[in-house]
Amino acid sequence: MTDTLDNLLDAEELQLAQTKYSHKNRLAFAVMLKFFQREKCYPTNKSIIPEPLVACVASQLGIQTQNFNDFNWNSGSAKRFRQEIRVFLGYKIATVADAEKLIDWLIEHVIPMAPNIAQRDQHVHQFFHDNRLEPFAKKGLDNYIRSAIHRFEKKFFSGIYEKLSPDTLQAFDRLVDQDSDEGEEKLKVDVGDAGIQFRHLKKDLAGVKLKHVQFEIEKLHHIRNITLPAQLFGTASRKLIQKYYARIMAALPSNVLEYVPEARYASMASFCYIRSQVLTDNLVDLFIKLIQKMKASAETYVKNTIISEVKRVDGKFDILYLLAAAAHSHPEGIIQDKIYPQVSQMTLQDVMKDLQHSKGKWYQTQVNVKIRSLYSHAHRKVLLALLNTFTFHASSSEGDALLAAMAFIKQHQEVADKYYPDSSSVPITDLIPCEWRSLVMESYAADKESSDCHYRVNQFNYEVAILEVLREQLRCKIIWIEGAYRYRNPDEDLPNDWDTRREHYYQLLGLPMDAAEFVRTLKESLHSNLQELNDTILSNNKVTILEKNNGHIKITPSGPQAGPTHLDALQLEINRRWSTINLIDILKETDFRVGFTQQFHSVASREILDKDQLRKRLLLCIYGIGSNTGLKRISAANEDANYSDLRYVKRRYIHETNVRAAIVDVVNEILAIRDPQIWGEATTGVACDSTQVSSWDQNLMSEWHPRYKDRGVMIYWHIDKNSAVIHSKLKTCLSSEVGAMITGVLKHDTKMNMDKTYVDTHGQSTIGFGFSYGLKFDLLTRFKRIHKQKLYYPTAKHKNNYSNLDPILKSHINWGRIEENYDEYVKHLAALKTDIADPDVLIKKFSRDNYNHPVYKTLIEIGNAVKTIFLCRNLTSEALRIEIHESLNIVERLNGIMSFIFYGKLGEISTNNTDDQSLTVACLHLLQVCMVYINTLIIQEVLSDPVWANKLTPEDKRALSPLIHAHINPYGLFPLDLYQRLLIEINKYKDMQHDESRTHASKTESEAVS
Repeated sequence: MTDTLDNLLDAEELQLAQTKYSHKNRLAFAVMLKFFQREKCYPTNKSIIPEPLVACVASQLGIQTQNFNDFNWNSGSAKRFRQEIRVFLGYKIATVADAEKLIDWLIEHVIPMAPNIAQRDQHVHQFFHDNRLEPFAKKGLDNYIRSAIHRFEKKFFSGIYEKLSPDTLQAFDRLVDQDSDEGEEKLKVDVGDAGIQFRHLKKDLAGVKLKHVQFEIEKLHHIRNITLPAQLFGTASRKLIQKYYARIMAALPSNVLEYVPEARYASMASFCYIRSQVLTDNLVDLFIKLIQKMKASAETYVKNTIISEVKRVDGKFDILYLLAAAAHSHPEGIIQDKIYPQVSQMTLQDVMKDLQHSKGKWYQTQVNVKIRSLYSHAHRKVLLALLNTFTFHASSSEGDALLAAMAFIKQHQEVADKYYPDSSSVPITDLIPCEWRSLVMESYAADKESSDCHYRVNQFNYEVAILEVLREQLRCKIIWIEGAYRYRNPDEDLPNDWDTRREHYYQLLGLPMDAAEFVRTLKESLHSNLQELNDTILSNNKVTILEKNNGHIKITPSGPQAGPTHLDALQLEINRRWSTINLIDILKETDFRVGFTQQFHSVASREILDKDQLRKRLLLCIYGIGSNTGLKRISAANEDANYSDLRYVKRRYIHETNVRAAIVDVVNEILAIRDPQIWGEATTGVACDSTQVSSWDQNLMSEWHPRYKDRGVMIYWHIDKNSAVIHSKLKTCLSSEVGAMITGVLKHDTKMNMDKTYVDTHGQSTIGFGFSYGLKFDLLTRFKRIHKQKLYYPTAKHKNNYSNLDPILKSHINWGRIEENYDEYVKHLAALKTDIADPDVLIKKFSRDNYNHPVYKTLIEIGNAVKTIFLCRNLTSEALRIEIHESLNIVERLNGIMSFIFYGKLGEISTNNTDDQSLTVACLHLLQVCMVYINTLIIQEVLSDPVWANKLTPEDKRALSPLIHAHINPYGLFPLDLYQRLLIEINKYKDMQHDESRTHASKTESEAVS
C-alpha cells in the first residue's frame, strides 16, 4: 500500500470525492475508494489503513489528515459511501447463488492444489474481483470455504475408497489395529515379535550404518506389500496427497480409528503412497552414502598408513637422497663400491618393499585395494541387498550398459570363485573407470610357452567398480529408480502438459518463444558489456589485466568506509527505554500485532482447543523449538501448559509448512512498516550464504564438513539488506548451494520482489548463471579466485574488438547449440517455476557426469555468456563490488545473532528426525524475523523523537541494523503472560480488532444475505 501511483485519484474519482459535504467525508470517501480498489474490501477502522495512503489522498484533496481521525466507519455515511463506490466501480453484493458459484469454483480450481491460507485467500479475492462482487463478511466467507473443503474431501475420499480392494482395506486395518498409542510415543524402535508396525513405518532412517539397512528394507517391503491400484490418485497434486499424509503422520493409532471409514482408508492410502516414496528415497540416499563412506574410510586408512610407513624405515627419505646423490656423483661407478657404502643392500630391500607398488597411480591403487577389502568384509552383503531391492531404469541409451552390468551382478552374486567363470560374458566395455581397470581385469599368460596375454575379471573388484559408477549415474539421473520420488524418472520432473500449454509457460517465464530472439538479446548484451569493459579498462585505477599465468585479473581492494558515529548512543537509548525484554515476549508481541498464529491449523479434520489456550501453547512450542531449549524446559514455567499438552500441540499444529506461512506474514509486515527515511527504499536483493550447525549424526542429513572440520548440517539463508531472513533452508554439508539459492528465490512467497542474489564462490556455478538468466534474477558473485576468471566473446570475428581484454579471453559462445535446445531449456525452467522439480534435483542432474545431456550443454553456453556479462559489470563498477561485499557481510552478522537465539543444548540440533530438523530451522527463522520486526519498531520509535531528528549520518544509516540484542534476554524460565504488552506505539494498535484487521473484512449489507 505504499506505492504512491496506486494511491493517486484519477480525475473522475477526484470529482466524485469533491461532491461530499465536509472535509472529513471527502477524505473518508476517497480513502475508502482507494482502499477497496487495492484490497477488494472496505476498511472497518482507521488502524488498518496505511498512513501513506491517507497522506497521498489528503494531499490531492488539499485536506489535513487530522480530519480523518474521528470518522465512524460503521455509520450511515459509511454505508452510503460503500453503496456509491459499488455503483461507481460496477460491483454488486454477493448473493447465495454467488456463494454456490464460489464453492463450485473452489472445489474445481483451488482446493485440489492444496494452497496455504494466504494463497487460498488470494484466489478467493481474485474470484470476487473477476466477477465484480463484494466479498462476503469474514464469518460467512469462512463458512463457505469450509463447506467447499468438506464437499471436496467427501468426493475425493469416496473416489479413492471405491478403487481400493478388500485386501488393501484389511491391510490398513491390521496396520493400525496392531499398534498402540503407547508404542507410537516410544523413542526407540523395537521390532520385537510383532514385526513391522505402524510406528516403525513412521520412523526416519536411523543413520548411515550397515546395521540399519535390513530393517529399512523390511519396512519398504512391508509397505509395498500393501497393494495400491495404479493411478489411484489420478491427476491429484502431490501437495494434496501430502496434506493427508501429514495427517496420518501426526495422528496416533486411536486417532486414525476415529475417522469415518472413507476418510480413514483414503488417508491411509495417501500415507502408504507417499511413505513408500520417502522410504525408497532414503534407502537410495543410504546406498549412495555407504559407497561414499567406503571410499572416505579407505582414503583415511591409506593416509594413515603412508605416515606410519614413512616412519617404519628409519630416515627413508634421507636414504633416497643419499642414493640419488651417490648415483649422480659417480655415474660410471660400480654399485658395490659407490652405492652400498652409502646405503646398505638390506636397507634398499626394505625401501623397495615399501615402494614396490609405486608404479603409476600408487595412491589411488592403494585406496581401491582398501575399498575392495571393506566391501568384501562388511559392505557387500548390505549393498547387494539394496541392489536387489531397487528396480533400475535408464533415462537414455547411455545407461543401458550399466543396467546390463547390474543385472549380471545380481545373476552371479552367489558365485563362490574369486573370478567369473567366463570373462568374455562380463559387461565391461565403457564401464570400468581407468583407476579400477587393472584391479578388475587381471592379466595372465595362457601357458608358460605362449606370449599371448589373457585377462580374467575379479568378481569383487568388478562389483565395487560398477557400484561407484552407479552412484554417480544415480545422482545425475542417467539411472533412475522405480517407486522413488527424488530419484524418479527425470521425464516426470518436467511439465506433462508442455505440448498443450507451451505458450502459457513461456508467458509465465517472460521469455520469447522464438529462440533466435532470445539468442539475439543475450548476444547483444554480451557484446555491449565486453565493449564497455574493453573501452574503460585502461583508465580503471582499480582493475588491471596482466599477461602472467595466461591472463591474470588484478583488483585493488577498495578503501575502508567511514564508520558510524551515533549508533552506540542509539543502543544506549534503547537500553534505557526497554532495559530487558524477554525473547519470548518479542514472539508474543509480534503475534499480537501480526497475528501469525492464525496460520497454524491442525492437520486433523477438526479443532477443539480454545483459541486463547491454543495461542499460548503455540507460542510456547515455537519458542521452545526455535531457541532449542525444548518443550520440557518451557513447560516448567507455565502450569497451564504441561509437557504433554505442548507435545500434542506440536504434533497436531506445528509443521514446517505452517511455520513458513507464519514467517511470510511477519516478513510482509516488516516490509510494510519500514520507514524509507530510516532504512532506505525497499530493495529487491538478498544476500545468500550458509552456516554450519552441529547436530546429532544418526541421520541422513548430518555430514562431515571438510572446511569446518565437524559433523552437522548447513542452514542456507536469504537475507535482505536490513537483516530480515526472507528464506531459510536446511541442507547437507556437501549438497549444492546453487540449488538452495534458487530454491529461496522461487519459494520465499513473500511480497518482496526478489530479483538479485548476492553469493560467494560456493553459491554460484556456470549452471547457476544459466538458470538465473532464464528465471529473471541477477546472480551477483564475490569470487574468491577472480584472478583466474576468463571471459567468453560472442563470435570468433568479435575477438579483435576486445584487444585490451585479450589475455583473459577464452573462446566464443556456441549460439547454435542454444537455439537447438532452447525449448528444452525453457521446459526445465518451467519445471522449476511451477515447483514440479526441486532445484537441488536438477542441479545434480546437470553435472559433469551427465555431460552429454543437451540441456546441460545449453546451460553451460548460456551460463558462460551470463557469467561474462556479470564479470564485465563487476570489473567496470567498483560500486557493484562494494554492494556485493556489504550485502555478504550481513550474513556474518546474522550468524552471530542466530547463536544468540539458538542457545539451548549448546546450539546443537538434538534430533535425528529430518522433519524435526527442518522444523527447528523454520522456528529459529520465525524467532529471527520476530526479533527484527520488534527491533524495527523500537528503532523507529526512538528516531521519531525530536531529539533524534536528522541526527543519524549517512554512515549511521548504512550501518544501522535491527539485529541488536543488548536489550533482549533469552535465558531463564519465562512464563508467558498474554495480558502484558510491550509499550511500542501502543496507542496506534489499542483500538485494532485483531481478527478484522488481519483479514480486512468489511461489515457490509452482504452480512444479511450471507
